[in-house]
Amino acid sequence: MEKANTNLNITFRDMRAEDAPALYQIECEAFAKPWSISSLTALACAPNALARVALSDGEIVGYYSLYRSFEEGDINNIAVRKDMRGRGIGSLLIKDMLEECKKQGVDRLFLEVRASNSPAISLYEKFSFRQFSVRKKYYDGEEDALLYAVLL
Repeated sequence: MEKANTNLNITFRDMRAEDAPALYQIECEAFAKPWSISSLTALACAPNALARVALSDGEIVGYYSLYRSFEEGDINNIAVRKDMRGRGIGSLLIKDMLEECKKQGVDRLFLEVRASNSPAISLYEKFSFRQFSVRKKYYDGEEDALLYAVLL
């Protein structure tokens, strides 16, 4: 479970194309198969994407992204810079995501998560995401993906 650090001043803004190199570094720390810089650049400009960054002292410390389709959203990634983990930034990212989704008329979100990623699963369940299915051997033909959803 993440612990909030009240000494951090975290702000949020929409992702920009020029954020891609910093986001790529976070991707490499967080995921076995990171998105490329060109994919992150395209994400920042996609009209059906909701992509935002968390900043601390002007530096990107985390981000989230999802694709919208009418009233639904499919979460791509939520990631926090490795040296900033365990400070409640993941929770702040999800709070911002839920608020922004409501503003944009999204009323349900979906995601998939590795079955072994217990920190992420705990975080999602803290925000009322509930597992509704499993994709067997989804990740590299070896690990299951748990499918989660939440109604806003």
